[in-house]
Amino acid sequence: MKRLLLSALGLSLLLAACSMSVTVPLPDQKVTLATMIDTVGHVVYPAKPMAFPSVPAKGVEVSGVLEASQPLALTLSLYARLSDPATDPQCLALSDFTTTYACPVGPDDEKVGSATFTLSQSAPLTLKGQNLTRGVQEGRLWLGVEASNSLPAGPVEFAFKNLKATLIVGL
Repeated sequence: MKRLLLSALGLSLLLAACSMSVTVPLPDQKVTLATMIDTVGHVVYPAKPMAFPSVPAKGVEVSGVLEASQPLALTLSLYARLSDPATDPQCLALSDFTTTYACPVGPDDEKVGSATFTLSQSAPLTLKGQNLTRGVQEGRLWLGVEASNSLPAGPVEFAFKNLKATLIVGL
């Protein structure tokens, strides 16, 4: 029994040694929010996904910065989805009907983090979730911002920048 336990422990250590972390850059993504009653409490996604070569990963953590087009004092919830908001009947195409969609939080949307602006134009990000992992595996995902009624008047553009995915790859 002792020998079997030691063998199982050795196999576990070997498998753990076969896994490693790799950091890969992800493309930037922009989302524009306007203070519209239709977006309050909804997640706003760009029409086009982030697209990149797919990577087999067991787990993913994304870090980077969320930049705003003006100084803000608020906290935003950030979401990831794998399905196209343009094909979701619950999502509403906004103003120009081509660049952004407002979606109520549903089964396709996963909260992956938040960004806190303290009278600043940038906030650091650390994002985690199953949709991020699957999106990196598939090479496509949408990052969205949950609109709130504390946005200033007029449109605010948010840019997910300097995104790096730390991947756990291996057995």
